[in-house]
Amino acid sequence: MIRVFKASSRSREVVELDRHAIRQNYSSGRQTNIMFDTNILITIEGAYHKDHRHKTLKDSGVLELAKLINRNAKYGVFISPAAAYQELPPSRRSAVEAAFEIFLKDYLPGFRDDPNSAKVSLGGGSVDYESFRDLSLDRQKVISCSYASLLAMNAVNLIDGLDGIEKFVLYFDYCAEILDLVSLKELTIARYMFAPETGITEELRRRKVAATKNFLKLKKGGRKGLTPPEVIKRIALNGANDLKLISAADIVNNSRERFSFGEIEHDVWIATGDDKLYEFCCACPGFIGAEIGGPLARFVDAHENITGTNYWRDSMEIQARRLQERYSKVFIQKKMDSIVNAALKIEAMLDNDEATEYLKLRSWRLPRVPPADDHDRP
Repeated sequence: MIRVFKASSRSREVVELDRHAIRQNYSSGRQTNIMFDTNILITIEGAYHKDHRHKTLKDSGVLELAKLINRNAKYGVFISPAAAYQELPPSRRSAVEAAFEIFLKDYLPGFRDDPNSAKVSLGGGSVDYESFRDLSLDRQKVISCSYASLLAMNAVNLIDGLDGIEKFVLYFDYCAEILDLVSLKELTIARYMFAPETGITEELRRRKVAATKNFLKLKKGGRKGLTPPEVIKRIALNGANDLKLISAADIVNNSRERFSFGEIEHDVWIATGDDKLYEFCCACPGFIGAEIGGPLARFVDAHENITGTNYWRDSMEIQARRLQERYSKVFIQKKMDSIVNAALKIEAMLDNDEATEYLKLRSWRLPRVPPADDHDRP
């Protein structure tokens, strides 16, 4: 099933797209911009390799989405597939793009592309699933903070002998001291991931399960043929791409662009067939509570009503204090090359079964012993 929803809105519930929202946008002079997730393009490409293409597209929900777009095209509906193309391994892009072009001719002949979208360059590449190491440096920089954070989060979660608050602090230490960049999105995902079951409410359980499913697990069958380090890297890369999609939608949403005929405001929606991503956004919807500012409420729920454990109170106090200590760094532009290198380093440690020990001991704090010179050796 394909879901089309707002990553963030002024509602505390996830808002799904329908014809009324599209036409309301049109009346208000806003452009309805549907940002496709990669899984939709892959579904379309797969359908064109099957005998029963139409049935496959119908069963997946793609045709229902196409009908919504087609019936309301005159009300300013655009599709943005460029970000989805960027997530594809180079070896897949040509085939996926070709299938999508045929799909548009077959089902959306009046389709209008988003004027801001741009097709990425196509090229050859490995037929294997693309890894972080395979990405161009520019793409690595875009997702490096999320990717390194999620690698560390998953590795910390595997450490025995630590309770939830100790894991939360360890994860924070890594982000603050190694990445020198603490993302509130990933920090709160970690807060849910490491949370104990004690005193948990149904709403809180829904959030914890949604965060865990999307950022600690692969979909059914996704582990097949992968080593444990490869599983963690696949989880982290998938999660980083999901967070990039959410962030991109949040950034473009409500932005304005001036054309010769006037100014257009963008109203951005995410379209995905990924149930885990949708469930996460449902459990932790972005709520924009002020005229100016980002959708931070998704990530800063205190859960003060939870009893039987000090975890929620203590983790929020730690988060508030540590972030306040780092406030002076908020407006400093961070060079992402160092974070890319940190991500590649923890990848290598995972491959060598060294990551959990490195994190548990906070080995980066240990004094470095310089290599001995030849004249110092016996």
